Amino acid sequence: MEDFSKYQDVMGQLMFLKTYTQIVFGFPTPEPLSDEVITKDLEAAAKELTDAFPWLSGHVIREGAAPGKTGVAKIVPYAPGSRLTPVVAKDCRKLCPSFQSIVDAGAPMSMLDGEILSSRDGIPYGYDESIEPAPVLLIQANFIEGGVLVTFAGQHNILDMNGLAQLIRLFARVSRGESLTQLELEQGNRDRRNVVRLLNPDEPKTDLTPFRVQKKTSDPDSASSPPPEYRWVYFNFPGSNLAALKRVASTPGSWVSTDDALSALVCQRITAVRVQRLGSGPPGATATFCRAINSRRYLETPVPPEYMGHMVYCVDRTLPLNDAAGAMDLSVLAGKFRDDIKSLQPVAIHTFATALAESEDKGALVYGALLEPSKYDVMFSSWAGQGLYQQSFGKLGKPSIAKRHKFKPMEGLIYFMPRTDAGDIDVAVCLREEDIGRLKVDEVLTKYGKYVG
Repeated sequence: MEDFSKYQDVMGQLMFLKTYTQIVFGFPTPEPLSDEVITKDLEAAAKELTDAFPWLSGHVIREGAAPGKTGVAKIVPYAPGSRLTPVVAKDCRKLCPSFQSIVDAGAPMSMLDGEILSSRDGIPYGYDESIEPAPVLLIQANFIEGGVLVTFAGQHNILDMNGLAQLIRLFARVSRGESLTQLELEQGNRDRRNVVRLLNPDEPKTDLTPFRVQKKTSDPDSASSPPPEYRWVYFNFPGSNLAALKRVASTPGSWVSTDDALSALVCQRITAVRVQRLGSGPPGATATFCRAINSRRYLETPVPPEYMGHMVYCVDRTLPLNDAAGAMDLSVLAGKFRDDIKSLQPVAIHTFATALAESEDKGALVYGALLEPSKYDVMFSSWAGQGLYQQSFGKLGKPSIAKRHKFKPMEGLIYFMPRTDAGDIDVAVCLREEDIGRLKVDEVLTKYGKYVG
């Protein structure tokens, strides 16, 4: 039995991450490619990848759990012969629309049903490994009329979004019969235990209040109110419109990224429609925008993008509600988002990692602990720069779709999807029906993007 103990890291130990990070790729399947041929090709690529990175073939347990202790996420091997491949094939021709109809509709959430396309939930819903093991990697090939929807699901304690994207890029490469580099092999298999240096007791540390779980006070009105209706939908932002948006969000002598500009637009317009529903709140009301950051480059000793372990950190930007809802110029907010990244210091990430390592309750810290997503706050993360539409997967070629499928709802969560060859970005948002209805016709948002569903 292989020993995977060196992959037990610090940053991936949050209980919040006891779930799966996932994305689905859509490919047309022209003749003569059969389901069997596609499945065998996927299995062959998966075997080459798990041979190169043996820990991908394992499953995740919680070791050391006891009263008051959550234990730690740890990879262990399956029993010999009990799991020959991470690939699962599923005939969904009677369960899903045709591939062409999905593409023609812009691949809306409503046509990408996660209950069908994956056997695993995503944030914030976890799983019970006592019912069945939690594989590090699961690849589900969902065959539909005229195409195949391939879901990649990575256990989130072990892989963050950047790690899963790196895995997928390598999967595509071996599908094309290409070799992996020494750097990719070294970083993919490196010892994770000391990637992030833990701080000594006498070293300066940052304030972790935004990450500390608070005791919830019950709202007497919410108990008698019917639960709100909210759902996942997509908005599409064409590349040409994003270029125009970036020009609007830029100021002379100050650079912002397309992600900064799009983040500013989406956060402001969501806040604006929420203010229409909730009102402007009490004096001093604020909105907090929580941005997930790939912290690899911000450590004292940075790690390269080829490292696949969990390395997410979050930064909050809290604004007066009026500014958050649009009184602040878009370029100013985009600049503040850029400043948040530029000012991020290694000590913040090392403080977080140290506190997580020292806590016996790995559920005591969480991203966005102080957020109130039922009011004005949001959390957002971006796949836009992962280059996944640009990958060719052997006989399947490049994907026509690279998106998250529909998960169970989590209000106030936003994901930017991978950028297409044309520069388009789809944005997934989970909001109340009333807010979605207003966002669909918001004059500012619809200048740059359109509702997909």
